[in-house]
Amino acid sequence: MKTLLSVARASIFMAALAASLSAHAQPPGGDQKKPPEAGKDDRPPREPPPQAYEDCKGKKEGAVVQITTPREGKIAATCTNSAKGLFARPEHPPGPPPAREEAAPPKK
Repeated sequence: MKTLLSVARASIFMAALAASLSAHAQPPGGDQKKPPEAGKDDRPPREPPPQAYEDCKGKKEGAVVQITTPREGKIAATCTNSAKGLFARPEHPPGPPPAREEAAPPKK
């Protein structure tokens, strides 16, 4: 009877050990996706529009310029250096475009 009890305990121990090891296993190759940083995702950074570079032509870094956006109209921007040259970075960037709502059926 003691042998049967010892075998049962050993089996339970081995099952628990196997379960805990599988919970900590890594995927093949050990590549685990890193958690995203706050505000970051997998999309590449957006490139400024060509007009942003035009607005800062002949200006110095830090110069304040007025730019026209499709939704907000004229807003203040600062000439900022980049690998492609100076571009106008809005001081308060416009928010995302409004969500599209599906067209409501025409009223009769």
